Amino acid sequence: MEPAGETMKALIYERLRPKMESLFWRTAQGGSDFVMEGVSVYNEKAQFVGGKVINMSCYVVLEFLRGTPDWQKGLETLKSVISMVSELPMETWGILNGITGLYRLKTAGLLEEAVEKETMESLKKSLDWRTFVDIDDHYRLIGKPANYYGVAFGIAKYRELMGWENEGHSRVLLDRLMEHIHQYSGELGYMDETAGDGRFDRYSILIPGEMISLIMATGMEAPEKLRSMLRSSAEIFLHLAGEKGLGFAYGRSIGAYGDTAALEVLSAAAEAGSVYIGEEAEIAYGYSVRLMETMMDFWYDSDMQSVNMWEKGRRTDGYRNKNRILGENMSLFMQMVNTYEHWARAGWEEREVSPELGRMLEGIEKHCFVRFAKGEYERGLAIVRDRGHVWSLPLIGGGKKYYATDPYLPIPQENLVLDQVPDLNHGNLVPELVMKDGRVLRPICYMKEIRTEERDGTFTVTYSQDEMCLMGGERPETGAGVKSVTRYTFEPGRIRRKDEFFVAPEASVEKIRLTQLVYSSRAKVLEEEKRVIFGHGEVKSLTASGYDACRVEKTGENGDFDTPRGRLETKVTWETRESCHGEKLAVEWSLEYI
Repeated sequence: MEPAGETMKALIYERLRPKMESLFWRTAQGGSDFVMEGVSVYNEKAQFVGGKVINMSCYVVLEFLRGTPDWQKGLETLKSVISMVSELPMETWGILNGITGLYRLKTAGLLEEAVEKETMESLKKSLDWRTFVDIDDHYRLIGKPANYYGVAFGIAKYRELMGWENEGHSRVLLDRLMEHIHQYSGELGYMDETAGDGRFDRYSILIPGEMISLIMATGMEAPEKLRSMLRSSAEIFLHLAGEKGLGFAYGRSIGAYGDTAALEVLSAAAEAGSVYIGEEAEIAYGYSVRLMETMMDFWYDSDMQSVNMWEKGRRTDGYRNKNRILGENMSLFMQMVNTYEHWARAGWEEREVSPELGRMLEGIEKHCFVRFAKGEYERGLAIVRDRGHVWSLPLIGGGKKYYATDPYLPIPQENLVLDQVPDLNHGNLVPELVMKDGRVLRPICYMKEIRTEERDGTFTVTYSQDEMCLMGGERPETGAGVKSVTRYTFEPGRIRRKDEFFVAPEASVEKIRLTQLVYSSRAKVLEEEKRVIFGHGEVKSLTASGYDACRVEKTGENGDFDTPRGRLETKVTWETRESCHGEKLAVEWSLEYI
């Protein structure tokens, strides 16, 4: 860990700058055949790479090479790089990145010098939001979730600033995003990017930061609703803040992008002004510096000369597959740069991390619950702080494709302690009911009556479900015949979960099983206590009741147990041996950690 007095400016100019300059020259030298970590970077699965190359290359030349002996060479190289990638297919985020880079050149007065006339004409056609928006159908997104209205807005606004089209479309696209927020978020102000499935993940918290950043960059005034949402999002990240520099822990794009989500929200709030209260700005800045240190020390792999989200036991979701390695490096670098620029414009350019950061972090409330949605089903996030640990308990629905995957399950999650495997369905820490009629049911997705209570240092979260979730389909479906009440209890060093299942007379449970996946290793089974203890790792023990059998296995090396931050080492499986009869069934597990 760097000294407490580390500045964000030093991180950018002393540690990040050499990496960005190196990648710029390597990209230029590699040309259209550039290979990075065995990947031909301009492949059909790297759909955003062209625009990201333009954006980062423009930044490197304008901000890092200007005023150096490499300035003229850099400008000429930039011209050839933009020409090279201009003929690549451009999609959504790639379009936004590309036009952002061109606008950097325009404001610097170097657009004509850095971009050939023929290349410019080609980019005017390809860098267009209409490629994924049906303007004739009330500006409907074509096969994209609602957060892409923000992308379309940014592209449209930059096209207007470039003089490529008349002003007007950007405002309509922003209004369409706000309509969706109003319809599926309501008074609580957190965006469900699905049409009501309850997918409140990283994107739901990030959207206000992304949007206000774009709005400030393009000279518009942010709607008051977005400013209110930004405050709510900033509060969540302030509750997640810690010296370890770890960010969002659940849902899609966790890992490196879970960390930069915090950077984007907290820095946008700093520049927007009138968001932070009291010591919150100092906490946000110090936490952001720690997150940047994590980017440099953990996510960037010097041996690979690349961000590493795919090798050495690490895994990300299919969306951010290794085919996108060049674009992912550039995106993450630019997110750090944008973070620094927000804080610099807020007057914190030379600020050091407060030596009182540790004390301030200790003052953050230990338990909180953020309610995302009411209605037929309730959604929310519990955050529990305990001696340096920061636990997230998401009570949400993943919707189509994601509902059963481990990062969306209603279970406690903490980076580097209880991480989940992207895209896969192990059912970690959730009891699974195998019914006599062959159905497999889990108590997920349909939470109601969420209640929390804090007493004598103990925090409890209780909720009920009138339907179980039927496993096996692409989208969640209700499974009748069983109701449940789930109770989580958080104590210093221990988390307990108890499930009570109420089985209808016409239903029959064949067996119940529970899977537990942890980083900890050197497991020893204490049969009489129904307990597994570990000789190594932050999780010290796992205990279960209501089950008959326990099996402990070392995980394999096929990637099925790799998380964004490394491989889970141990799989513990609990199961009932005989059919479970009776109207009420109860099972429980307990996890102790250092």
